[in-house]
Amino acid sequence: MRPQNLLSLAALSLAFFNAGCATAYAEGTALPADVSFGAGLEAMSPAFDRLCDDYDVRTLDPADLPVAETSHVQVDCRGFDHAGAGRLAEFVFADDSLVFIWVLTDAAEEATHLAALRAAHGTPTHDTPVFVAFADDNVALRRDEPEFLYYGDAVAPMYRAWFDQMASQ
Repeated sequence: MRPQNLLSLAALSLAFFNAGCATAYAEGTALPADVSFGAGLEAMSPAFDRLCDDYDVRTLDPADLPVAETSHVQVDCRGFDHAGAGRLAEFVFADDSLVFIWVLTDAAEEATHLAALRAAHGTPTHDTPVFVAFADDNVALRRDEPEFLYYGDAVAPMYRAWFDQMASQ
């Protein structure tokens, strides 16, 4: 086989390998099927038993969460398997409804996470120094404090307005 054909074959193999890894990694950025936005804490508790190495439930002041009227609860889930590692995930409930999730990452992982999100969701709707958002799919990657953000439809308009505001600055 000619050297240029070997190089072409190697490049093609590498492209297929990278595409396969990107797809597998992108799947690693999807939330597990038993995470359901809008579900209450009691309904989500069996999922936390499966998804977390251990977790704490904290009751916070509803005034600290603009979308909460009567209650604000956060579940700190340690060992949440996400994007290739066991991570701290913060599940936030407003008025006994799961509204958003923060999954903490490391700044050194940003490029890899962005590639995975782009593979899964396409072009971001917003790309700012603070966030890269895929608002059509209710997911973002925060840059100033490295973490994924996932949110439900109930708060999607609020987040889109926030992303729009940040993009116009």
